[in-house]
Amino acid sequence: MISFRSKTFYMFNSRSILETSQFCEKLEEQHFSWPFREPVDTNEVKDHLEIIKDPIDLSTIDKRIRKGNWYQSKQMLYADLMRMVNNCKLYNDASSPYYECAVHVEEFMSNLFSDMQGN
Repeated sequence: MISFRSKTFYMFNSRSILETSQFCEKLEEQHFSWPFREPVDTNEVKDHLEIIKDPIDLSTIDKRIRKGNWYQSKQMLYADLMRMVNNCKLYNDASSPYYECAVHVEEFMSNLFSDMQGN
């Protein structure tokens, strides 16, 4: 862990990469993660890339974790997960089941990343 300009950064090592991989597996097991497990099928959702400029999903995050050098800090992983949630909220109406799943993922993440709250 290092501090820079009142921000705390949690650096990854081989142990935390394993924990990160396990976290993603835990998230994928949750019933509310189903919309995020694979990329949005842009053949079915034709305007998705017109609205969402930087898409991300759990399978892409998992590939990045397995690569081993993509996420240099816990904040980088958190940023991708929040981008995934925010993309879903941006594209979908608040009354949709997709939006509801995004809210549940965000709540799940806040528990797992509680050590970062306020940073």
